[in-house]
Amino acid sequence: MKKQLCLLLAAMLAAGSLFSCSSGGAENGDGAEAEQTPGGSAVTDASTPAPETEPETEEHLPAPAVEDMNGAVLTIMNMTPSAFNWANTLIFASEMNGEILNDALYSREQKVEDLYNCSLEELETANSSGGDLTRAVKAGDHTCDTCMVFDAGVSGILTQGVLLSWNNLDIDLSMPWWDSAATEQYNFYGIQAAVSGAFSLYNYSTRHCYVFNSDMLENVAAGTDLYNEVREGTWTDDRLYALGALGVSDLNGDGTMDKDNDVWGIVSSVTRHYSAMLAGAGVKYIDRDEDGVLNFAIPGNEYALNVVSKLVQLNVGNDIYTNGTSPSDIGGGAESPIFYDGRALFIAAYVGEASRMREIEFNIGILPPPKFDETQDRYYSLVEGGAQSVLPKTLAGDDLRKAAILLNAFAYYSYLESVPAYIEQVLMTKVARNEDSSEMLRIVFDSSFYDLGTGIWSSDTKNQFTANIFAPKSDNVASLCARVGKVINKQLERFTKSVMEMEGE
Repeated sequence: MKKQLCLLLAAMLAAGSLFSCSSGGAENGDGAEAEQTPGGSAVTDASTPAPETEPETEEHLPAPAVEDMNGAVLTIMNMTPSAFNWANTLIFASEMNGEILNDALYSREQKVEDLYNCSLEELETANSSGGDLTRAVKAGDHTCDTCMVFDAGVSGILTQGVLLSWNNLDIDLSMPWWDSAATEQYNFYGIQAAVSGAFSLYNYSTRHCYVFNSDMLENVAAGTDLYNEVREGTWTDDRLYALGALGVSDLNGDGTMDKDNDVWGIVSSVTRHYSAMLAGAGVKYIDRDEDGVLNFAIPGNEYALNVVSKLVQLNVGNDIYTNGTSPSDIGGGAESPIFYDGRALFIAAYVGEASRMREIEFNIGILPPPKFDETQDRYYSLVEGGAQSVLPKTLAGDDLRKAAILLNAFAYYSYLESVPAYIEQVLMTKVARNEDSSEMLRIVFDSSFYDLGTGIWSSDTKNQFTANIFAPKSDNVASLCARVGKVINKQLERFTKSVMEMEGE
């Protein structure tokens, strides 16, 4: 069974203070570009009996082969809830307690341990950017088999030269219990630097969505069926803003909209709202060219420039968006109480935030971020502020096979048990309150969209656009691109060199 190993790292490493109390940003010296928001036993040898195979599930997914691992221990370094309080950090549960998600976590963990004759352990860390892993590897200590790292910290830890490529593990990452969008995003020039497996809920809880007050919607636009609009592909940026305008009301009649007294159409932080909408249009700050080379993707991209310009224009002159509309307040935070008080029609939110709205008094619905226009063929839900799984360079020998077998099995049974518990039971029944919103959540989770410019290089791309374009409602994109482009390109070059050095490790 899982052993709580937090604080033991301090005794195992001699390199001074091990833990740093981080509120989600990078620890000094770790090299991450974060923003404030978020040794195992040997496997069996050739004498091991032929693998058994679990029967296929009702989803007709081929189950991984079951092997007797002779008591092998798989250790996952995972962040404490306090170190990453905007996401769901749960991977393990210590016992059954009758709570749906907790019991599903416990059940699938015990199933893997029993089937594979192994132990799954959690090594807790208060460092979100991989600093503890970095120090352990540099000290030559193999303290874990994989580590959860804040997506904005992946570049910092990778450039420290302490990671092993996932190419070294025999795992089929195309299976649905591995997030294919994350696999694609964190594969650099054929080298798999990080992945997202279903054993972690980080990237489920940090997907963007829009929550709406369905009671208010009926009052201002009776008969509107937003769910059907999503199905028909007519849920667009223009539609969001048109409906948002209907929700605006200067309740005290003083001619000035304020957050404490009036009713708003859309509330959010600047960062959350524009990140959701830009990604919803399929636009990335950092992308790859036809040769797979990373590049700053806004300059010279006519579609991307048109999207940015349109988003700025939509917000000029509209009293439908509050909090963080000035550069000094881009982080937001005051928008949630407005929505919770029933004084906003829409709020841009993480799914994890939506899951905490169970106590509000009015009815709500959940939608994916809107399309840019009706010609767009699909919806995109940005995943940002979560965490990816990385491998320490100290993972070697028989531990490579052990990690491959057990991580794959853990992700598989999580996909069947704990992920449905999180999505369908906790969110859909307790939050969404109706089958339509449940369907919308399925769309959100089937629409993963990753952008390295909202993760690894968020401070140099997303945050620059937030502070200089979206918050001041400025359309001077060319000037900003020229100013930050040189910095971005140099960083991409350095990063590429570090990635290539992982090859063959």
